[in-house]
Amino acid sequence: MSKDHSIHIERMKLHQPARVPGHAAEPFLRDPADFGSSLTREELDLSQAGQIIPIPVPKRNPPVMELAEIVGAQHEVEIRQSGQLVFHAAGDTGFGAPWEIDLVAQVMAMDLHRPNPADHPAFFLHLGDVIYNHHFQSPDLKAKMYEPQFYVPYGNYPAKIIAIPGNHDSNPQEDPASIDAFQANFCATPPASDAGLTELLQSPHRPPMFQPGVYFRLDTPFAHIIGLFSNGGELEGVIRGGVAGDAQWNFLVEQLTEIKAARAAGTRLALILALHHPPFSGGGGHTGSPSMLADLDAAFAAAGVAPDAVLSGHAHVYQRFTRAVTFAGITMEVPYIVAGTGGHGPIQPVKPTFERQPVRAPLQGKATAPDDLHSLRQFFNGFGHLILTVTNRILTIDLIGTHTHSHQAVDSVTVDLATNKITHETPPFSHPAPGEAQRAVR
Repeated sequence: MSKDHSIHIERMKLHQPARVPGHAAEPFLRDPADFGSSLTREELDLSQAGQIIPIPVPKRNPPVMELAEIVGAQHEVEIRQSGQLVFHAAGDTGFGAPWEIDLVAQVMAMDLHRPNPADHPAFFLHLGDVIYNHHFQSPDLKAKMYEPQFYVPYGNYPAKIIAIPGNHDSNPQEDPASIDAFQANFCATPPASDAGLTELLQSPHRPPMFQPGVYFRLDTPFAHIIGLFSNGGELEGVIRGGVAGDAQWNFLVEQLTEIKAARAAGTRLALILALHHPPFSGGGGHTGSPSMLADLDAAFAAAGVAPDAVLSGHAHVYQRFTRAVTFAGITMEVPYIVAGTGGHGPIQPVKPTFERQPVRAPLQGKATAPDDLHSLRQFFNGFGHLILTVTNRILTIDLIGTHTHSHQAVDSVTVDLATNKITHETPPFSHPAPGEAQRAVR
């Protein structure tokens, strides 16, 4: 080997870019599948350095709100009398390339004209990533993005919208004031006078929401909804520890403990947990968050109660998992729903197997413990939104596809609240299904 060639090789070694953790291609799904991150804890910490922020202190303590604060006292009474609560949920709605936020919002608005008034969704629970802009843009754009990416697309959607922040709503690498912009639009301080509040709420323009914090508990006649802030990490959710602090996790344990006591006293409402990062994911450009799941499980175990369903976004695809798990001696079948399908594009489908065959649901996940099993039961590689219907007996979650040209659910799952078991679910279907992306996005 010539001296010049040896020098060339050494220069190549010196200047070759290092692999960036988390930017390698996603692994193909195998059976059993790993729906968590394949990175080590050190790689995750390295890749998310500078993305995690201290969790903002709530504006009231505890950050608990009632349904009437969102929909008004009269509507809350009507919902109670109707015997059910209905609401929307989806995540990841901001601009992308291509993006479908306007069309998704239009289809959601159609649900507000369902024949039975009791079936009208009372509000929209946004699962995070309301807006998108990236670090190569001017930092002062973050606050300005809410008008074109949120208020304008939902201009013809009259129901109230509450939200938990996603990583693009809070990542300080995109804008050091990201979370401040989110709070200005969703955790605003109400006007000091009743007259000022009435004027703002009766404005023809959508007013900001007055949530008590970026994490909260919402009490309704038929369900407790706990929304958590899973922070600004691109790869994995974080709900406690380190920079984030422990206040949110302590809040979660406290609220679960209260709910456990209420159930012991005879009040059994559905319990729905919402957070941006999915505990499990096998597609959509993002894997699951096993460390965050461990922190959630620790809270469930400490309080002796677990949610009846878990909602998340972040991954730009629909996935429905069933987790069979035991807490406090109660074995539960819990839907873990990923619905990052609210309009930010493109959809990033659940990828085929290594043999280039479409994933066949159900697909078993790697067992983390003998009494903790989970499987991918259904997926949909297209845009859409969730409709949740809760009574004092059941919780039903329906996926409505944006491009299916039908108001019938693409996928549906029902949980019996008395037995903690899934009593109905849509059977697996072949892909591509109507309304799905026709090709995988790499």
